[in-house]
Amino acid sequence: MQITFIIPCFNASKIINENNKKLNKFIKKTKIKEKIIYINDGSEDDTLRELKKIKSKNIRIINNKYNLGKSKSIINVLKTVKAKNVVLIDCDLPYFEYLKTTIKNLRKYDLITINRKLKNSINIDKRKNLYKITRNFISNFLGILVEKKLKLNVNGDTQAGLKAFRMNSHIKKNKFFSKYYFLDIELINLFKKKKLKIKLIPVKFKISDQSNIKFFSLKNFKIIFEFFKVLKKISI
Repeated sequence: MQITFIIPCFNASKIINENNKKLNKFIKKTKIKEKIIYINDGSEDDTLRELKKIKSKNIRIINNKYNLGKSKSIINVLKTVKAKNVVLIDCDLPYFEYLKTTIKNLRKYDLITINRKLKNSINIDKRKNLYKITRNFISNFLGILVEKKLKLNVNGDTQAGLKAFRMNSHIKKNKFFSKYYFLDIELINLFKKKKLKIKLIPVKFKISDQSNIKFFSLKNFKIIFEFFKVLKKISI
């Protein structure tokens, strides 16, 4: 199976090399034909320097001099991908234990996505702080709005950091509007509208207390504006 991994990175210098070794170990075991595209999205640390230490003919590094946003960075790359299958995974490799299952399902489904809201999914996080509780509340609230507006049938979970899909002409031709974090919503909506097969995978999960999104930041207003813009544009 031919797969292109797209991995956006922002200020990930401390984890990028070890996680690359972890991913390559998995690739060798599963014997897939792969290409890994790392996107350094204007990191303010040594992420680019660490990425350049990785020596492999199957790795491509894209460096954004300025922070374009996670979604915008992925969209730019998607237009150039030639592989039949794509895996989108965050640089901290979330839900890594489900990667094999995700890839296996590419033989039957067009889009596979981790879903934390399924009945069989379990939140195993026993240590909850104010940040995690607030983040979970906001995520649930936005998920309810998405389901009410678009009826995606994903129980409101669109932001998990692991997805895989078969490339098709619809993706190449589609006009995406997301810049920051809402490409996932657009992808799921696109596959649903085209009546392609979507597979949701239940998981055991924890709510991360690490995020580039800070509660008290002016950037949040831009993110909220983009959220409603995306809902409006793709619901037409």
